[in-house]
Amino acid sequence: MFELINSIEVDRKNSLPVADLHARYRKTGTPVIFGDLTRRWPAKDSWSVDYLADHIGDVDVEIYSNLSSVNAGRPFEPVLCSSLSVYLDELLDKKNDLRVSNLALKSAPRLVQDIFYPRLGFDFDANLTSLGVGGKGAMEPMTQSSSIVHTVLCNFGERTSVQLFPPELSGFMYRVGSSQHTIRDINFDQPDFDKYPALKNLSGYVAVLNHGDALYIPSGFWYCVAYESVGITLSFESIQGNLAQYIGAISKTSSNRLANAMPFKGARLQRAEKQIRLGTNARLLKR
Repeated sequence: MFELINSIEVDRKNSLPVADLHARYRKTGTPVIFGDLTRRWPAKDSWSVDYLADHIGDVDVEIYSNLSSVNAGRPFEPVLCSSLSVYLDELLDKKNDLRVSNLALKSAPRLVQDIFYPRLGFDFDANLTSLGVGGKGAMEPMTQSSSIVHTVLCNFGERTSVQLFPPELSGFMYRVGSSQHTIRDINFDQPDFDKYPALKNLSGYVAVLNHGDALYIPSGFWYCVAYESVGITLSFESIQGNLAQYIGAISKTSSNRLANAMPFKGARLQRAEKQIRLGTNARLLKR
């Protein structure tokens, strides 16, 4: 996965001291994989599709697709709502790009006893801990994390790949306005360099996560999660920053919410994305 855009593999460490994590990775804004973070978790031995169906199958979930033919051009809105067991029984075994995203772990308290919050020098907020499930071919849209949010993403099941770009490359990402999203039809696994030539200027990271692996994603990073087969992801988030960063992040979040509430869809959104594409490409020619 993600072989066409310049990237390097993410460092893989076992038993990385917290001081080294913060000095070598947090302060430098560099992702890193922990191969042993979940080794003592009950989830490492038990979490599977069957386990989720047995223990939280009755939980109502929202189901998403990244295919415009399915989501009608709205990748951040659910295409279906059902119980998790219905999704797992009817949808997961097919290559149909359907996934469950950002299911709050507090809505599935049975799973909380299967994990331990990582001791990495971050104060992870239990209210922000979330679960994701995807089948073969499912892919999360490229999204930028907040400038004050540090993320640890754990993977269970089959292999999952994550593509990451540092925030200083945002000018090449074809960001939609001031949002944390890119133009909808960009496929970062199979990019169209003729239509989006700025993507050639990207150079980031690819993290390949096996069962039990955990990935540290620094604040402000762009990242995209691709399920190569049936997978379960667990995301921990920690909010950390100075006063100016907090004010900036809150202001940006408020602006995004206001923009999302406006009737900016259909033809209007297509025109806006076209302007962004043409404007980014024009700036690239002036370099």
